Amino acid sequence: MEAPAIVHLGPRMTPDTIWHATSSLRWEVLRVLEDWTTRRYHDVLGTPADTRRFRVLVSGPLPARPEQTGEFVMVVRRVGDRPGWWIAPEGDA
Repeated sequence: MEAPAIVHLGPRMTPDTIWHATSSLRWEVLRVLEDWTTRRYHDVLGTPADTRRFRVLVSGPLPARPEQTGEFVMVVRRVGDRPGWWIAPEGDA
């Protein structure tokens, strides 16, 4: 399930730390697997289309088992019709 997030961007403007916006969950980005930005930014504003998207390998609380720590692939994205960053485990995004 997708959730709002706070994303810290590192020196290469890619995520390095991600926090769940409504809980105390935090993940460290181990590797950026995909870095994508739409070329049609103004065309997708106001729509549910992605404007920016990352696939990252993270370390931290596991989806559906936050009491356990491990690694998994997370999708981090900005969407044209809502503010902020949104996160979900790969497969749920």
